[in-house]
Amino acid sequence: MVVIVPLVALFLLYQIPMWRDDARLDDFHERVLAIPLPPETRSAGDSEAEFGKNSGGGGDYCHYEIRLPLSTGLSAGEIGAYYRKAAITGVEIAADVRLDWGEDTADGRAVVVKFSDISSSDWDWRCT
Repeated sequence: MVVIVPLVALFLLYQIPMWRDDARLDDFHERVLAIPLPPETRSAGDSEAEFGKNSGGGGDYCHYEIRLPLSTGLSAGEIGAYYRKAAITGVEIAADVRLDWGEDTADGRAVVVKFSDISSSDWDWRCT
């Protein structure tokens, strides 16, 4: 029993930050999916949620990103304005919104709307 208590404590010390950050990513993903699609726009596949070390800047930060593939008849300005106006809350602050444009299709133009945010790693080893 004396050996088990420290092992359980180490396990929890290791896992709790991961569980917290996974829950943050899930909540962020749900907020993005709750936004109605803009006019002349439809889903072009499943959304993706990604978590990991922030590759830009200094320090130990976790990066959260949700990618929403769409097909739209809207211009870059129109779809960008739509999602920026939605002011999606990321993990800590308003999410950054970027658009990656693809090729024109019969259904419209392909675009991936990317929502991202960062937070301090707070002991999550995946961000260090």
